[in-house]
Amino acid sequence: MRRDIFLECPSCGYKKDVKDFRADCPSCGYPSALFQIRYSNLPQEFPLKGYLQPILRYLPIMPLEAEEIIDVNVGNTPLIHAKNLGKFLGLENLYIKDETRNASGSFKDRGAVIGVSAAKALGYNVLNVASSGNFASAIARVCTVSGIKCIVLVPEDTPEEKMIMIAAYGGKVIRVKGIFDECRRLSIEFSRKKDILSASWDLKPFTLEGWKTTLLEIFEQMGCTLPDTIIVPTGGGGHVLGTWKAIKELSMLHKINKFPRIVGIQASGSAPYVKAVKEGLDYVPPVDNPQTVAKSLKVSSPLEKKDVLKAIREVDGTFVDVSDEEILEAVMLLGRMEGVFAEPGAAASIAGLKRLVEVGKIGSSEKVVVVVTGSGLKDVMDVKSVFGHFPTVEVDVSIDHILSLV
Repeated sequence: MRRDIFLECPSCGYKKDVKDFRADCPSCGYPSALFQIRYSNLPQEFPLKGYLQPILRYLPIMPLEAEEIIDVNVGNTPLIHAKNLGKFLGLENLYIKDETRNASGSFKDRGAVIGVSAAKALGYNVLNVASSGNFASAIARVCTVSGIKCIVLVPEDTPEEKMIMIAAYGGKVIRVKGIFDECRRLSIEFSRKKDILSASWDLKPFTLEGWKTTLLEIFEQMGCTLPDTIIVPTGGGGHVLGTWKAIKELSMLHKINKFPRIVGIQASGSAPYVKAVKEGLDYVPPVDNPQTVAKSLKVSSPLEKKDVLKAIREVDGTFVDVSDEEILEAVMLLGRMEGVFAEPGAAASIAGLKRLVEVGKIGSSEKVVVVVTGSGLKDVMDVKSVFGHFPTVEVDVSIDHILSLV
């Protein structure tokens, strides 16, 4: 662990040693998990040259030494110039950050590798994690590589594809009869009562450093510039917060002089941030019984809510909600136009983009990056209906009959 870093309370500014990462703020009581890592020494060179792996090029604003990062190949996903989808929507400069290419199929690998690497460096050998599936897959994968035991708590409606992947990585899967929020509560109990570190709570300051690498890669891939707007699917809001943190740090390094707008996309049946923005609230009210096909976005009461809301407003961003019907349409649209198969929660960003274009919130020449966060192979149940019935023919069928079916 680097010695020139510290944790800072975002509420009152209290500073503490990274080794005290589990202690709440003694000054204002702010939760330990929501502290943020700060860097005492600003680098002269950023990104570093001479490394093939992006995560190593970002070491000056990473909390770990190079040798402590368990998998340096995480990330490095493509930024696709989405010409077909752009033409369909009337956008000249539309790009897709394809996070489905990560090791376990979602952007969660970024936070997991930094979080688990930090736990390893701090001497822990057992973790627990609460997740709707993607984060648990990512955590279980890095744990198995590093020799750490992993206990996983998932909501009962978690797609089987995700649970099988977690088990394949050696995670012990336990289904909870409830939503993600209940799993998170149990995860925190594990930490407090059994001293089994929670990746969903204790390690948040470290996983946040992983989330920010999505934006850092976009910065490099766009020739050390940033787009006008970045669109991110949003459940708890960690990816939004990581994106904001990366923007702020690039500004501190004098690499950018203008902040891009961040737009978070939520499912209509689980949209606490949207309600807060629409009603001009300074808090985020919980959603009772959230329901959506986008299971990775189904969160009743985000823990990071206060900081995420502040971050969005600081960059003149907003939150938009989209219906399940719009989300499923976006799955099909993205696959057929750009060859990217996304799970419903990931395709929500495309649905949100379409909505923003339709209401005139994005101009035709605006440079836009849409983050597609997870692979459709991880959640196929709810998208089956989109593609309809697949016809069956006899082995001696005529070619003309086959052509009549297409």
